[in-house]
Order: sequence, then structure tokens, then C-alpha cells
Amino acid sequence: MKRRHLITAAAAGLVLGGCAQPRRSVALGPDLGRAGVRLQRSLPAVLPGGAQVLPKAQLVLLPGESAAGMLVPVPFLAGAIAGAMDRSEAAAEAAQLATVDPYAMAQQAWQGSPLLSEAADALQLQPFAFLQASVDDRYRIAVVNQLTRGDWVGRYTVHLRSTYDSASFHSVTPALLQTLQGEMREASAVLRGLVERAARGELRGGGRRVDVGSLHLVGNKAAGVVSPTLLVARGAELIEEDAGHVLVRIDGDPAQPASAGGLFFGVHRLRKDQLHTFRPAQGAS
Repeated sequence: MKRRHLITAAAAGLVLGGCAQPRRSVALGPDLGRAGVRLQRSLPAVLPGGAQVLPKAQLVLLPGESAAGMLVPVPFLAGAIAGAMDRSEAAAEAAQLATVDPYAMAQQAWQGSPLLSEAADALQLQPFAFLQASVDDRYRIAVVNQLTRGDWVGRYTVHLRSTYDSASFHSVTPALLQTLQGEMREASAVLRGLVERAARGELRGGGRRVDVGSLHLVGNKAAGVVSPTLLVARGAELIEEDAGHVLVRIDGDPAQPASAGGLFFGVHRLRKDQLHTFRPAQGAS
């Protein structure tokens, strides 16, 4: 049986050799959604390989990978490792970034939602953000709402429009924080809308399949070698498309490194100018 939703490239075997069958992204729908959602300040048990969690924050840092297979940490974590003289400065940068709180933003965004519930069987909703190092020396940020109930897992991701160079995280400025917080608040509100619509059964799509690629999905070289512009999610389900955005559902293995598709799983809202590949899937009508 042909498998869909895998990274494809000339060297795809190098990226995916030996990996497990990708997890299928299953729509939320009214049956699961009727018990409501309960916000929880925690992170998923399964994160992409090599992920670095910022202490006391809902921020998951995804470093790049060198050709030698070594993870290249984000700047302020690298500073913390470099030596005692750098540690206080690095800690200060990390503390500034930690003031950006996806959980607090989710609390604000979800106020008044009819889905909020304290029921024991409510879906657990974990709000957090990925900060991904990319091949162009930019960091790309995505805000995530992950929902779980029993064996079912759903992930809804909005990719922020602004990117940041490495120097920005060596010196976190008030302007950077203001931009980041503003875009994350906007994304949190969009995520509430997506989850509420999904719970009403409105995000099931029409069966159209596309190949989609973006540095926001895979930002760094796979195994330090394969260009991320060659890596696409094949046969993704196109849920919605308008003049500026696409909403797609992708299967994937959330335990894989980000450079090997660890961010694929779930529903993604992407701007069209964030895509390097968007085309009908091979064999799709």
C-alpha cells in the first residue's frame, strides 16, 4: 500500500530510513468535541527529536542540525554552555523570551468560549509555541494548540508571519517582544476559531490532496545535507484555501527531528507567501 504524507526528496531514504509509520491526523468533530476543552499548562509528552524546552515556559526550541549530525543550539542556549562569564547574559536573554507566554495568551483568547469545560472527560488543550532554526539563519515561530483525549491526538498550528535572525536572540529588544507578542495573540485567537469550528465538524475538507512545502514546516537541512526546499508533505489534505492562506491537514511522526518532518503532524494554517511548494498531489484529480 502506498503511504502518503511523507517527506519526499532524492535522499528521502536518508531522512526516513527506519522511522515508524506516521501518525494519522484525524479530524476533531462533534463526537469528540461535545465534552469541551480544558486548558492545561504543560507540554506534549512527545516532542521532535533534539527539541530544547525553555525552562518555565511553553516554548519549544528546535535547533538546526549540522552535516556531522550535531545539533546547533539557539543563541542564548549556546551562550549558557560557553562559559561562566556568558551564563548570566544568556540567562537574561532566555528570561526575556520567557515573558512571551503562549498559555496566558490562550487563556485570554479562550475567554467566553462555549467549549471551555472542567468536565473530567474534556479534551486536554496544551498551548505552546515552536521556535525553529532555519537554513537561512532565520528563526520561524509557530503557535500550537494540541488536544488529547484517550488515544486521540489533534494538533492545530498557526505559523507566524515574522521571522528573526540569530542576532535578535542575542539581544532581545522591546520591539522584538512587542512584535512577537502581538503576532502570538493574533494566532491564539485564530486557533480558538479553528478548534471551535473543528468541534462543529466544519474542518473536514473536500478530499482534495496537495503537496505542500515551507521552511515553516521543515526549516533546516535533513541530516545536515538535504536542502529543506526539496522536502515536502505529499498528499496533504487541503481543508481550505483563500487568496492569502491555506489550511492543510498532514500526517506525520511528531517524534522525528524538525528537519525530518517532526512538525508535519496536524492541521496547519500557512500564508501562501510562506510556501515554496504548493501543487496538486500526484495522481489527485
